[in-house]
Amino acid sequence: MAEGLLAKVPDKVKGELDSMAQETGLSTERLVATLLEGFIEGEGKVYTGRWTEGPGIRLLPDWPRFTAKVYHVKKADMK
Repeated sequence: MAEGLLAKVPDKVKGELDSMAQETGLSTERLVATLLEGFIEGEGKVYTGRWTEGPGIRLLPDWPRFTAKVYHVKKADMK
């Protein structure tokens, strides 16, 4: 595995990720790493633009569609 990454997310998002991870038997960190890997390898895109009402920027993630790749996680890497 590569270098770690710290991501701050709202409590609700963290709770949902924790639930998904528990259902799959993965650690939350491993689940997030696998999801991000799928996004990048599936050529996911992020579009940005001005958000005049903000002020700030708008972000539109475009998740890879019709991906047929299945990610395998070894038992030793699950936690």
